[in-house]
Amino acid sequence: MSYSQEVKEFHRYCPGVPESPDLRAMHARQMKYLEQLEKDPTKHSTGPNRHLVDLAWVIAMQAGGLLDKEDARKLLKAISDIKSGKIQVSASNSHGYAERNLIEALDGDEDLASMVNLGRTLQEPMFRLDLRDMLLDTFDEAFQLLKSVLKVAKEHIDTIMPGHTHMSQAQPITLAHYLLSVFDSMQRGFEQLELAYAHTNLNSGGCGATSGIAWSISREYVAELLGFDGLIEPSYDSEASQDHSMSILFALTNITLVLSKSSMDMNIWSLEELDMIRIDPSWCGVSSLMPNKCIPGSLLERSRVEASYVAGLMMQGVLFNKGEPHGDMLPMLEPPKVALLAMIRAMTSMGYYRGVLENMTPQKEKLLAYVRAGFSCASEVSSYLIAEKNYGPRRAHRITATMVRMARERDIKAYEVTGSLLDEAAVFAEEAEANLSTEKLLELLDPKGFIESHSHTGGTSRGQAEQMIASREQLLDETGKRMHKRRQSVEAAVQELHKLADQFIGE
Repeated sequence: MSYSQEVKEFHRYCPGVPESPDLRAMHARQMKYLEQLEKDPTKHSTGPNRHLVDLAWVIAMQAGGLLDKEDARKLLKAISDIKSGKIQVSASNSHGYAERNLIEALDGDEDLASMVNLGRTLQEPMFRLDLRDMLLDTFDEAFQLLKSVLKVAKEHIDTIMPGHTHMSQAQPITLAHYLLSVFDSMQRGFEQLELAYAHTNLNSGGCGATSGIAWSISREYVAELLGFDGLIEPSYDSEASQDHSMSILFALTNITLVLSKSSMDMNIWSLEELDMIRIDPSWCGVSSLMPNKCIPGSLLERSRVEASYVAGLMMQGVLFNKGEPHGDMLPMLEPPKVALLAMIRAMTSMGYYRGVLENMTPQKEKLLAYVRAGFSCASEVSSYLIAEKNYGPRRAHRITATMVRMARERDIKAYEVTGSLLDEAAVFAEEAEANLSTEKLLELLDPKGFIESHSHTGGTSRGQAEQMIASREQLLDETGKRMHKRRQSVEAAVQELHKLADQFIGE
């Protein structure tokens, strides 16, 4: 087999299959986001959305009669020229430097430049616009992961595997059944994130720090110009509260916690000693010291690391709020920054998990063999003894548990037990012999029969899996439409804002 020079060069330093392009792309996205945060986008003078708020505020002031058209035109042109780089201004991160830049751009006209902050407050609503932008990207990443979880579940409706409680075989499940649980846990977090978006995408501008504004500026018009869905109505609430940031953090924590737990499961399943799943080598990695190691553990560990960051950032957000008075305080500037970083960490955790999941190959025969050898169907024996042999529940449980213990002591697999062993267990438990044939006992211990017999709502049967997957596909379709509508609404508002500003400038 021939390889390209790129692959050969890669192999010299990292033997094995070259890293997946999707993995490299995910790392590139993460670095882009982190670089944005290193510039501290929520500084109330330097945020990426500062110019949008400036434009909207000037247009609203002109509409309210506080600026004539010529002054509005001058301000809007200066704001646009600074943003585009047409006008070069002094670089500084000091408080209020954006206003000083406007003074420079307006040839020293301080009176006109300072109008841009009249009654509006500095950090609001820029914080909310920054959070909104990152939320839209987070929705995209979470949505793609939900689709992947459901797709893999659909492919493995018939992949029987051990279901574990307390790290021991409990009852048989299917991989689809397991992943539907992951999906629903994530979906609930996604719904929380959508609620957080609704709480975030509200206009807090024009609060005047506490009491609002006496000027004739429509806060509703500002909300419309910036694509907000409504207002933070009590002006005091606009700077006193950061519950929208906390809602984001709580939702992300719920999403990444289930990813962390499931990553641990897959980490265990991929152990060579178990070999329950295998991962495409392009999503694994070779140890720099041990040439035998090419496992997905590092990426699954990274998913858990990122999830831990999210949980830690959530606690930071709590601590910034705890112990502070309900008002405009410097610690209230921190939760949005924490929420932005948490979204980056959460998207990275999702990316690692999704990459491993999409490139996973369950070892179906081995999974089924593990279930057949174990005694995870034993509850069916107890149920039969209760329903057909008139044993009370506790007595049936005692007999079955004794049979399992005896089998393990004698190194007998579940598919090797006999009716006589069950009778021996009954006698040991001082109960009447069950008189079950070996054929009937093995039928009760058959995992395929177990899976199909659990056809109640939410059970493991094929019919239930198909029904649950179909309903969640419809749910995803509706979710996708909401996501598209949100992004479309924001983009339309921003385009209209720039169009209005350009009209003013051109007059």
